[in-house]
Amino acid sequence: MRCSLPSLLASAAIALIAVPASAQETSKTPMAGASESKPAKSKYETLIEGKTKVTGLWTLYHKEQQLLAELKSSDLSKDYIVLPSISKGVSSGMVIGGMSWQPDDDDLVWAFKKMDEKLFVLRRNFRYKAAPGSPEAKAVEFAYSDSVIYALPILTTAPNGSIVVDMTSVFMSDDLGIGRQLGLGFRLANDRSTWGKVKSFPNNVELEVAAVYTGIGIGGPETVPDSRGVQVGVHYSISPLPAVGSSYKPRAADDRIGYFLTAVKDFSNRTDDEHFTRYINRWDLKKKDASLDVSTPEKSIEFYIEKTCPVFLRPTVEAGILEWNKAFAKLGFSNAIRVQHEEEFENSAGVEIDPEDVRYNFFRWITADAGFAMGPSRVDPRTGQILDADIIFDNGFLDSWKSQFETFNAQTAEALQPNWSPFDLTAPTGHRHTAACTYCKDMQHQMGFAAATFLGHGITLDGKLPEEFVHQGLKEVVMHEVGHTLGLRHNFKASSWKSLEEINDPAKSKSEPTFASVMDYAPPNIVPKGTPQGAYYTTTLGPYDMWAIEYGYKIIKGDEKAELAKIAARAGEPGLAYLTDEDTRGTIDPDPLSNRFDMGKDSLAYLRRQLNNSNELLPQVVDKAVKDGEGYQRATQMYGLLFREYWRAAGFAARFPGGVYVSREHKGDAGKNPPFQPVDPQEQRDAMALISEFAFASPKIDGPKLNYLSVSRWYHWGMNQATRLDKPVHDEVLSAQSAILRQLMNSTTLRRILDNEFKAPSDQDPYTLAEHLKLTVDGIFSEFKPAEMAGEFTAKKPMISSFRRNLQREAIRTLASLVTQSGAPEDARTLARMHLQSLNDQIKSLLEAKDLKFDDYTRAHLLDSRSKITQALEAKVSLPTVQ
Repeated sequence: MRCSLPSLLASAAIALIAVPASAQETSKTPMAGASESKPAKSKYETLIEGKTKVTGLWTLYHKEQQLLAELKSSDLSKDYIVLPSISKGVSSGMVIGGMSWQPDDDDLVWAFKKMDEKLFVLRRNFRYKAAPGSPEAKAVEFAYSDSVIYALPILTTAPNGSIVVDMTSVFMSDDLGIGRQLGLGFRLANDRSTWGKVKSFPNNVELEVAAVYTGIGIGGPETVPDSRGVQVGVHYSISPLPAVGSSYKPRAADDRIGYFLTAVKDFSNRTDDEHFTRYINRWDLKKKDASLDVSTPEKSIEFYIEKTCPVFLRPTVEAGILEWNKAFAKLGFSNAIRVQHEEEFENSAGVEIDPEDVRYNFFRWITADAGFAMGPSRVDPRTGQILDADIIFDNGFLDSWKSQFETFNAQTAEALQPNWSPFDLTAPTGHRHTAACTYCKDMQHQMGFAAATFLGHGITLDGKLPEEFVHQGLKEVVMHEVGHTLGLRHNFKASSWKSLEEINDPAKSKSEPTFASVMDYAPPNIVPKGTPQGAYYTTTLGPYDMWAIEYGYKIIKGDEKAELAKIAARAGEPGLAYLTDEDTRGTIDPDPLSNRFDMGKDSLAYLRRQLNNSNELLPQVVDKAVKDGEGYQRATQMYGLLFREYWRAAGFAARFPGGVYVSREHKGDAGKNPPFQPVDPQEQRDAMALISEFAFASPKIDGPKLNYLSVSRWYHWGMNQATRLDKPVHDEVLSAQSAILRQLMNSTTLRRILDNEFKAPSDQDPYTLAEHLKLTVDGIFSEFKPAEMAGEFTAKKPMISSFRRNLQREAIRTLASLVTQSGAPEDARTLARMHLQSLNDQIKSLLEAKDLKFDDYTRAHLLDSRSKITQALEAKVSLPTVQ
């Protein structure tokens, strides 16, 4: 039956008269005589219409480009920690999938405040505090405040009284600064960014923005097809902090033991000159029965191994996680750490669990070709309590043969500098519990070098890694990452605990630790051919690990401050030395035993072993790595791995001249070591002899064999494209030698040598700045004063080889720079001038020698060197004036 428009209007009018105004929106029963129709929707119903509802910590409604949140009054009384990360990266720069992402050195903690018809989002300021009710508390309140970062209009009220706000602009923004890491001019494209994931669990909310960043059409990451639309997954994990006054008791930090820190400035604290209170980051681990010597915990630290982890590696992963129970067992904990397998748990429980649910700590196995592992933790920034943790492990470190090892460019040369890290200038490493760990990324080179050595020694014939080696290496990295989740930082001095002989003791090396801590970066221990092989990697926790866990987790019933001081005072005992990221930054930091990927207290012996190994195997790469019918790329990769290890080892040796051993001991500690102790003068001289023998000498490379080193000829995305197809051997060698020369002759090294000379005991023959420059010059320019001024040379067999000519030109430029530019000590400038003058005189004598018949290369080189030296000596030097 059809109704005309007038009759419909009349029916509506009758309905409005008959129904009270308060019931007009909700009434579903039509009045008599009116046609049946749906009631008008409330504003709340209209807002959520067509959106997916997710319930949990918060109730959320989302569509492709909008996110509404329904917040109860109880939600507005909590503080929330927000952990951003890159869930989907571009495998370029810092935007790498799995990477934790903090915009600054503080945790993001948010709170909500309702003001009239708006909801303010505050970033909480936990840096400053004072005892409640104290005069200082009022002063802190006046001086420091939270930040109001968003103001969200309250859209409506839900039927249950909750407020509804639109949170799209909060998360779909570039407030994290990811765009500038992609390249200059990149910005978030809001019109193309969508919600990739919205989850709400009982204790956390997980949001993922499928963000699109747009550039100017040129530049940007090479790993994406078009810089005008770069896709990045930006993940936010949000969970409430424990209520203030919970049973957790913070534990004071000590600078002798490496824990991630939570630092606050407590103006009621008068024991610290700057009012800082520092807590270690640790789990709330308590005995279930405190009266027992050995008890299970009230709540174990439980890890779930994700079902993505390869089945054949799961036992090794589990063993690496559970290894830490040995440290907790010494403190009276039984099964402090437990392991479950996601697959088995779900099958037995009949429910699925989500790795993103904060109720579960996961060991996650990803394939992002990033080659790193991380142990990020969620930590209460007020107390240091670890609330949950996941280990994100990239399987890329097992890829030992890669085309990236075929070429040697500016980027790979930079990575060979001692302890160079891409995170040194881009990520804080001080107290961050999410500090970047590049262990697995750097392990790609270590695994590749091991594969090349095994192939060269005939241990394997196909270039694959021995099974025992893979499982030992995997367990070591897992132990390392679990250590991070327990609160521990890197300890890069742990490798200097034992000598090479002790490390390879057949009776002990596979049952006892070879490193003092698994928190170091360990290189593979591969002995020379014909020598008894110890463990490839340390297979268990070291003494430092046991000590650190004791400090952090021991149940202390009496005077905690006194007991902790007693534990920390052991810092000087063998195996307990601790130096970390900020102690291990190449030329900036002085301790030559604090390194990533070095080995042994007799470090120079280890470096000589690595150098000799590369020299032995480099001539064999074509014969060992390539079978009939195969391309020569594997030989090129083997060459690249051996070449890189050679120069990396030489770079470590260059840290000894001017080196200073650093100790974190306090006065009265067991070792009684001073904070700084210059490296023994003889060790510095031995290091210079090693450098002259291996780094300054012409490389032992078979020239004709280089004609067989072909790079991968696939020309498409994902492949490294060489600027030259053939091997640019002179450029590569000079680039590596230049890095060594910079280490030896930079102003920091020269100033340290001069200072150490003054600090030496009166009965010691110190390593002096004058000796250092003489050893450097003599090692590089030995041909300038030959034993005999006689001989005949040709272009084929020159008096000075092409590699030495290149090095000498670089050395003359370095000496000239010392003479003409300020920055280095004045004594270095005058010594450099003296050596240039001496070299000039030596060249003059050579050119005037009657029994010497030069090749054209050497004569031209000597004439050119003399010209450059003369220019440097005659240059006007602008010295700073005294004000």
